[in-house]
Amino acid sequence: MKCPVCDSESYEILKTKGKNTKEVLLKCNECGNTYRETVVIPKMVECRVIISKFEESLKKTIKIYPDEVLEVGEVLVVDGEEAEITSLENVRGGRVSKSPVSELVTIWATSLSGPARVGISIDNHGWILSKKVEVDRDFQFNVGDVVKMGKAVFRIKSMKTITSKIRKGGATADQIKRIYGRPADGKDKFKYDLSSKIVEVVEEEQVP
Repeated sequence: MKCPVCDSESYEILKTKGKNTKEVLLKCNECGNTYRETVVIPKMVECRVIISKFEESLKKTIKIYPDEVLEVGEVLVVDGEEAEITSLENVRGGRVSKSPVSELVTIWATSLSGPARVGISIDNHGWILSKKVEVDRDFQFNVGDVVKMGKAVFRIKSMKTITSKIRKGGATADQIKRIYGRPADGKDKFKYDLSSKIVEVVEEEQVP
């Protein structure tokens, strides 16, 4: 909104009235001129949100302005809980990383409430031991870490994150989908113990 006298866009709002259409009294910060503008505020629309929380997919809705632009990585508050946008589905049936709300059908997100759940697979010479653990979302795992989990002591060989598979470096638990490891040498000391974090135990299975 430009001042009609000096074209400055720097102003102070003195007064507003109205709901969907607001009449605004402004004072220019450059020349001191006061002027009125009419602002049309769009009605909020409901948009479907599917939130992943561990193995569950929760279907919810959120009210949001149609001209607002959403982007993957942004955090929304849905029913009082934070959820990070992982994908956006538009009216053309495609998945995009950025879109105005008016063109969206579904917002896909992952819950940021509570701990992160990480799958762990240990390859013991053709036998795979799989477990799941719950840890703080900012817990750091690194390739090369020696870890104790129940009776198993293993070394992390690689990790599958939301975006890629990594064989060096590390990532926080909220970015990791699965950790792959192999039994550690008997002389290796473990860096941390996840035994108390186990939430699901799967029977050992032989690799075909």
